[in-house]
Amino acid sequence: MSRPLNGSFDQIKIGFAQYLKRWRDGLYADYADTKAVQAFMAKPFNQAVMVASSRMVDDAEAMLVAYQKNKNGEDGKSTLFPVLLFAMDENFIGTGADWGGDQIGRTMQQIEEGGSWYGYKHVMQDRRLQMVIIASEGGSAQSLAAQLSSFIKEPSNRYFDAEYQFGQYKVSMPQALESVRVDWMEVKPDGVKNIKILVADLTLKCSIPFFDAPAAGAPNDGSDKNPPGYPAISGLELSSSHILASSTTTTSDNPQ
Repeated sequence: MSRPLNGSFDQIKIGFAQYLKRWRDGLYADYADTKAVQAFMAKPFNQAVMVASSRMVDDAEAMLVAYQKNKNGEDGKSTLFPVLLFAMDENFIGTGADWGGDQIGRTMQQIEEGGSWYGYKHVMQDRRLQMVIIASEGGSAQSLAAQLSSFIKEPSNRYFDAEYQFGQYKVSMPQALESVRVDWMEVKPDGVKNIKILVADLTLKCSIPFFDAPAAGAPNDGSDKNPPGYPAISGLELSSSHILASSTTTTSDNPQ
């Protein structure tokens, strides 16, 4: 994921790649029951785990061809298995209320306690994810599938964070797996021999934040934050002609 970010949704791919790196880094040689699994552990992460184009979801054979052509020399010559590929779809399906899918309107929030006030809203979406393990033989593919499934089932691994940048701030947003059950199914591409391909599908419940701040030249809070926040209320006068009374409240920690 070294390419520039393209909008607010690539961060989820990066967050899941970091999630998989945490899994790969936690593998131990004692559990590597084949030489191929040991080779998978020894490879640089960006060669062991790679992201595939979203258009390849449900097409494991196309994932395999793309991997073999992706800077790995001539097709089939220097490609080293096993490898784990993953792809996310590019649809937008809003998360339902049964999963807390609160598509909230804009509110005013502080990113850090006592800091500037910014406009904020977030949306939630269901995002389909597909993982593909490709190995030269069944034992290695099954070993990686078993170990990844075990990792996903750990309660602490039900969630991962995607990090968003807003000015000087880095904001982590939780992304949740809909289920920790992972079923790996074998795919047998036509004409491909001596390769084991296992495919699994997951659904993510994703949270995406949107922030806003005063436009250039507009009134702001005068802070040295990047960006400056919205101006704070310095005084508020409340009156009622019906009860012939008025009151004045002064505050300095709420935005307009």
